[in-house]
Amino acid sequence: MVTMRVDRMPGVKRDSLEVAYRGKVFDIALQATRDPSGQSVLAEFAACDDVVRVYPVDDENVWLIREKRLGMGSELVLRTVAGGIEEGEKPVVAAERELLEELGIVADSFEVFHESTPMLKALHTVYHVVARGPRMSTNASQYSDPAEYIEPAIFPLNQVENLVWDGSIREDIIAFGLLRLLRSLHR
Repeated sequence: MVTMRVDRMPGVKRDSLEVAYRGKVFDIALQATRDPSGQSVLAEFAACDDVVRVYPVDDENVWLIREKRLGMGSELVLRTVAGGIEEGEKPVVAAERELLEELGIVADSFEVFHESTPMLKALHTVYHVVARGPRMSTNASQYSDPAEYIEPAIFPLNQVENLVWDGSIREDIIAFGLLRLLRSLHR
């Protein structure tokens, strides 16, 4: 189990912080602070572990996934491979692990091409990682998680922008990440 997310936040004075709720994914924290006029206010925010989003690409395609997600209805949602970064783990190592777990894929190289903070009230960093030269692992089935329902979805890179603009990608952070990916690939 990863240590509590709020406890790992840089720059937060522990004596000014109260954890109102500890969840499996999110902690809800309250912090006493002052507004610009000097008035005392209680700020609230969610904190969670940093995550990676993985974008496997070859010369022509990007590998996405269709996944059943709680809270998103019964349809499969088109998204990227993603997962939490374990304590002490580097983003590219987490990306390599998640890609193998979710799609049974290994890649020649991994590189962080963008970091983002999706919401100012949800304190965490998303590391967007390109995985170049993806291919199936010879023993992929031993890594899959039976609790997750995931289908691979391979798209030509020249169709990715259309997926963003036609609404096929429902999560803004993924749409933005895909557009950043295209720019980083100089397409």
